[in-house]
Order: sequence, then C-alpha cells, then structure tokens
Amino acid sequence: ENSNFKPLPFSFDRASSATVINKDGLIETVGSGEPRIDFSNDAKGALLLEPTRSNSLVQSNQFDTNWIGSSTSVLSGYLGLDGTNSAWLLTKTASSFANIRQNITFSGIHTFSVYLKKGTNTSAVIRSTGGNDARVEINLIDGTTSGAVNTTSVLTESMGNDWWRCSMTLNASSNTAVRIYPEASLGGTTAGNIYMQYAQVEQGSYATSYIPTQGSAVTRVAESC
Repeated sequence: ENSNFKPLPFSFDRASSATVINKDGLIETVGSGEPRIDFSNDAKGALLLEPTRSNSLVQSNQFDTNWIGSSTSVLSGYLGLDGTNSAWLLTKTASSFANIRQNITFSGIHTFSVYLKKGTNTSAVIRSTGGNDARVEINLIDGTTSGAVNTTSVLTESMGNDWWRCSMTLNASSNTAVRIYPEASLGGTTAGNIYMQYAQVEQGSYATSYIPTQGSAVTRVAESC
C-alpha cells in the first residue's frame, strides 16, 4: 500500500513435520504447523509449499538395514547434508555390476532421488529394475548425466560441498527395486567408493523435499497457506 510493505497475518497449516534447506545450505526438519522458508533456489528465502507425498522406502538413510549390497560395503559416520556425521560411504570391489539396492514394488509415474558425492570414484548410476528397467549415469564432478534409459526426466541439483541431489522419473511397471551403483559403467570393475545420503521413492513426476523414514513409509501432508 503506497509502495510500503505491511506485515499482515496469514493462516498456515501442515499436519506433519517436513524438511527444508536452511540459509546455511543444510537440510533441517521443522515441526508440524511451522512454515518452511527454503533457501535452495533463493538466497533471500522463499515460502515452500508442497503437495502430499510419501517416501515409499522403509529406510531412507540407514543403508545397513533394508538395503542389500552386491559386491559392495557401507560405512556410516561421514559429514552429511544436515551438518552431522549422517552420510554413508559406499565402496565397491573390483566386480561387475556392484550395487546396493532396496527391494520395493511400485507402478506408475514415480521419482527416485538420492544425494551423492564423489569419492575415489567420480560417477554413479541410479537405477530401478523390474518391469521397466530405468537408469541414468551421473558425473559427480559436474552433475552432467548420460545414458538415460526408460526415464521420463532426470535432474541433478548442486547442494554445495560436492554433493548432488540426483533424481530420475520413470513410468514403472511392477518395478521391484531401486539401486545405486558407485560407478557409471554398469559392468565396470573399477574398485572405489562414493558417498550417499537420503534416498527417496515418491509417486509423482518430480522430486520434492526429503522425507525421512525409519522402518516404514512416511507421508508428508500438503501445506495450506
């Protein structure tokens, strides 16, 4: 009014907790009913409003539980995106098709996302197998992608400190697993490692903010403002 901004009250509701990128570039959790000011794409911060989404992975950041390794090992205790030692080191032997997977059955348009960082290996593949074998290769130095198969879209987002949020959207057909390969060549035999954190499978055509799970799927309800 008259070129002046006035602080006016507004109503806001979200009946669940949710995560957000804070002004320090870290992922933090805010409580139910608390608006999220997101700094991931706006240095001044912007109100984040998202639809209802569920992370169908029963363990989103505990890679030594429901995740199954094939010629790989995992180790916790590395500096993660929340500013604590919550990230994981994924190491592969000199074996073909080495990966870690979580078995999950889903169909329709879904997005698989995970945060990855280069280690001694500087590339990775994210993949979903089953009815529709979808995958994409990711360069963990510059975030470029290649070799996409059966995906409807792929995206990498820089999180700083060499971390990338890597996501792919696919039209699943009774898919049975999501997988992470710590090397771009699916049949490669180069031993090495990458860092990983915060995996998510959600129904929809794009990745939303991270939804933590510990033993069961979790739903973040829609916000209203």
